[in-house]
Amino acid sequence: MSDSVPATSSVSSSSAVSPQFAKYKACFYELLTWKNFYVSGGSFAGALISLYLFKYVNVVKLFFNFAYVALGTAIAVEFAGRTIKGGPGFVSSFRGSGNYFVISKDIVDPLFNEFTVLLNFLLVEFQQIVFVENFPLTVFAFVVSYFTYFLVHYVSLWSLAVVGVTVAFAAPPVYLKFQEEIDAQVAAANKIIDKKTSELKVQANEHLGKAAGVAKGYFDQALDKVGYKRNLPPVPAAEPVATEPSRPAAPVATE
Repeated sequence: MSDSVPATSSVSSSSAVSPQFAKYKACFYELLTWKNFYVSGGSFAGALISLYLFKYVNVVKLFFNFAYVALGTAIAVEFAGRTIKGGPGFVSSFRGSGNYFVISKDIVDPLFNEFTVLLNFLLVEFQQIVFVENFPLTVFAFVVSYFTYFLVHYVSLWSLAVVGVTVAFAAPPVYLKFQEEIDAQVAAANKIIDKKTSELKVQANEHLGKAAGVAKGYFDQALDKVGYKRNLPPVPAAEPVATEPSRPAAPVATE
C-alpha cells in the first residue's frame, strides 16, 4: 500500500518535492519528453483516440443500447431455461449458491491513496505556477491562457483539447532540443521586464510625490478658507500686570 498524503490544509515547499510527488514528476517528465517512445506514443495516440470517440461516439446512447440488448438476451435465455427445465432458468442458476461479486477493500484503498497523491501533486504544481515559483512554466501557462482566451471564441472546445494534447506532447521535446536558445531568450526577457519594472516604479514614485504635493496644496487652501491657522507660533498667555499701591491722600490744612 502506498503512503497516503497527510490530511493537512497546506504543504510546505520542502515537502512539495517529497518522494510521494517525485515519482509523478519523473513519470510525467519521461512521458512528455518521449524517453520511452512506445509508452509516450501509445499515450499520445490513446489521448487522441479518446477525444475522437468522445466527439463522434455517443457513449450514453451506446451504454443504454448495450444494456437493453444484454438484459433482453438474459430474459430470453432465462425464460427458455424455465420452460425447458421447469425450474430456475439458465441465467439465474449460473451464479449457483456462491456469493455475489464484490470489490475488495484491499484493492480500493491503495487506488484511492494513489489518486489522492496524484490529485495533491497536480494541486501543488498548479500553485507553483500561480505563485511564479517556476518562471518559464508560468510564462508558458500565461501564453497558453492568453491565446486560448481568444481562440475559444472561434474554435470549439474539442479542437482546443486536440491542440492542447498535441502541444503537451510536442513542446517538451522541442524545448529540450533548443533549451540553450530558449533559456537565453527567457533570461533576456526577464532582464527587460526587471528594467521596465524598475523604471515604472521610479516614475510611479515621482508621480505619487507630485500628486501628494498637489493634494497637500488643495488641503491647505481648504483649511485657509475655513479659518484654520496653520504653522503659527503659539500665542503666549498674557502675564498679570503688577500694580503699585496707591499713596494715601495728604491731609488738607484748615485755616
